[in-house]
Amino acid sequence: MKKSNIIITILLFILGALCFIFFDVRPITMLEDATANKLLCGFISRFGLALLFGWLLYQTGGRKFMTFDRFFVKGLLWSLPCFMVALVNFPYSALIQGTAYVARSDLMGLYILYVFGIALLEELIFRGTLILVISDAFRNSRHRPLLVTLIGSLIFSLFHLTNLFIGASIGSVLLQCVYTFLIGAMLTVTVLKTKNVWLCVLIHALFDFGGLLIIQIGIGNPWDLVFWILTIASGLLCAGHIIFSLIKLEKDYVS
Repeated sequence: MKKSNIIITILLFILGALCFIFFDVRPITMLEDATANKLLCGFISRFGLALLFGWLLYQTGGRKFMTFDRFFVKGLLWSLPCFMVALVNFPYSALIQGTAYVARSDLMGLYILYVFGIALLEELIFRGTLILVISDAFRNSRHRPLLVTLIGSLIFSLFHLTNLFIGASIGSVLLQCVYTFLIGAMLTVTVLKTKNVWLCVLIHALFDFGGLLIIQIGIGNPWDLVFWILTIASGLLCAGHIIFSLIKLEKDYVS
């Protein structure tokens, strides 16, 4: 690595560490509104770390995942079932029926930044840097795509056990681990198929936008019967799409 790149890496590491400490571990108060301050600090801490992992991904052979080339539109069309899963995570029925509502619509801008920061950081780590490491470890395996998908999704799922340290209940965290494994598998196959991490960022951000909306700036129960019906239906459709694509990736890799 060039000396200038080493210096940039060190500076970004320091920036990421400072953002994590002062905006996540011990968040400073920049806004008097507690909810607004939480959203802003959450975005800054994640964006600071995302700069570091984006740079590392670019420098370690992942730049092919970070370009917008002529295949982007083709990848976008392939990803439509995945976008459908993300879109149905929005609590349409609960908002229409009034069982849930957005109490702080004034914070919508900060909320969008917050969910984008989460998606950007996690995708650059788990569908970027981590995928490269796992792919390299299994480069001689005939089941490389399957192993990358399973191991990458498992690590992404287990990462959410850290929510236990911020007071989440064991039951809710275990449930989160289950569905994040499935979401992780969907996003891993997406990046393997499309070779574009930005599609994963968009899908992840849309999924979190709907899923965290009521939790972060709303009141009520967003998970009604209609929500679960739509989730199961779209999930099954997308699962078929993902499994078929993974089988195709396996065949193409072996051949």
